[in-house]
Amino acid sequence: MSLAELVRERSLIVCVGPGGVGKTTTSAAIALAGAYAGRKALVLTIDPARRLADALGLAALDDDARPVDLDALRARGADANGSLDAAMVDTARSYASLIERLAPDPATKARILENRVFDAVSRSMARSHAYVAMERLYDAMVNRDYDLVVLDTPPARNALEILDAPHQLARFLDGRIVEWLLPSEPRRGVKERLLAVGGDVAKKLLGLITGDKLLSEIVGFLDAFASLRQGFIDRAHTVDTLLRAEKTAFVLVSSASPASADDAAWLRHDLERRKVPVDAIIFNQSYVPVDPRAPQRRISRLSAVVPEGAWSRIAPHLVEPKPPPEMLERLRGMRVEACRENARHEAIIAGVEAELDPGCKRIVIPRFGDEIRELEGLLRLVEFLVRA
Repeated sequence: MSLAELVRERSLIVCVGPGGVGKTTTSAAIALAGAYAGRKALVLTIDPARRLADALGLAALDDDARPVDLDALRARGADANGSLDAAMVDTARSYASLIERLAPDPATKARILENRVFDAVSRSMARSHAYVAMERLYDAMVNRDYDLVVLDTPPARNALEILDAPHQLARFLDGRIVEWLLPSEPRRGVKERLLAVGGDVAKKLLGLITGDKLLSEIVGFLDAFASLRQGFIDRAHTVDTLLRAEKTAFVLVSSASPASADDAAWLRHDLERRKVPVDAIIFNQSYVPVDPRAPQRRISRLSAVVPEGAWSRIAPHLVEPKPPPEMLERLRGMRVEACRENARHEAIIAGVEAELDPGCKRIVIPRFGDEIRELEGLLRLVEFLVRA
């Protein structure tokens, strides 16, 4: 299935890949392709880079989904019938927004948001970014009316934590420790449970480790959190189902560098181990467009030509007057080196492709002359993605 078909037919596209290969920019381009296909699209990213907000024409990226203005592209003749929103998973802010949405009453909301334990958990808990990304994904997929959500995951080996997060969270909240700490009856607080089950010994031990004040805040946090527990478990199961649904596609973004290709191969194997197929692999910035008349064409060798009198073959994009032979010689040297680099990249790409499922779409993107910093640049990337 082509990427254009994935964009038109799937409801969730998860982009995974090594760091430094343009995965976040590619995720935004895929979501933009969705808007051009007439869909209401959202790109949900974890990258706080200023350049992405600039490329989308936004003043900032944060937890709130912000609409991307496509009118400038439409004014230039671009056929964008859908819409595009963008948001960034900011762990602390996203947790706070989550509590504001889910708390059953203002008092519970205040107890959690003003608690020191919640503040520490929301900022530094292991895998907390994966848990909050899971919750943001749930909100976008279930509570909003998006046709397509494109999820940009953390780099390389942290990327698949989003797959583990629902199961781990549900298992933790169903575990014996939480069963012991959280109240089974609304009228019975955690402190009473601690005293009843663990007695003074447990209370004294926790007090020695944490201090009485912190112990009181831990107990208060857990007591307030009790009313949200089942909701977290239910949403975790829903997200786990969404991530493995037929309407979900996984796109692996890499480059043709040896290190990136190795990380991409590791991710592919790990997804395979989890029985998650890779629907498409994108090799970004992975060839030099030697022929300016056909930038989609990958050239890895040049036929032997004599510079003298052959300028139209070496530099067809140059016009009269004809450049002198020494300029042609230098230009040919640059083209030869570019072809050699393309040949090296092709060998790396071929090694990765050899292990891919035949149904996995392969897309190779050229190295653009400048960094993508505006919507027009993203649109250029979209053209390469959907035409492949």
